[in-house]
Amino acid sequence: MYRVLSATGLSLLLLLAGCDASPPQVRSVDTGPGRIHFKNYCAACHQYDGQGMGDAPSLANSPWVSGPESRLIRIVLHGVRGPMLVDGKSYDREMPGFGQVLSDSEIASLLSFVRQQFSPSSEPVTVEMVTRVRSANRGRALYWRVDELLALQ
Repeated sequence: MYRVLSATGLSLLLLLAGCDASPPQVRSVDTGPGRIHFKNYCAACHQYDGQGMGDAPSLANSPWVSGPESRLIRIVLHGVRGPMLVDGKSYDREMPGFGQVLSDSEIASLLSFVRQQFSPSSEPVTVEMVTRVRSANRGRALYWRVDELLALQ
């Protein structure tokens, strides 16, 4: 009752089975928590596509997003104010800090999402780095000024 297939027959059978199969699904990194935090805290000003709105600068391909992660973490922890140049355009709007609202893990997830979405070549932000930056600036109660952030690079 059983029929033995030749090597050629077996190869042909496997080839045909493979042609009938669905193409493999490409899985992306789960950015769910970071995406949710972005929608809740950032998208109102920076827009869902990261292009910014009115007085808020674009995040897409911004050197502020792709630059030093410690600078980006400081902005999210304490906020930033003062004139900022992005893509040749000057912005002078306050961005509030979220360090009192978001945990280190939530900030790492948020910033990793932002980097993945708007500066794909950038590395994700780790919880350890957020913890380190938060600890180093624990006594800070004021927004960062742009000149301070640029000096810390």
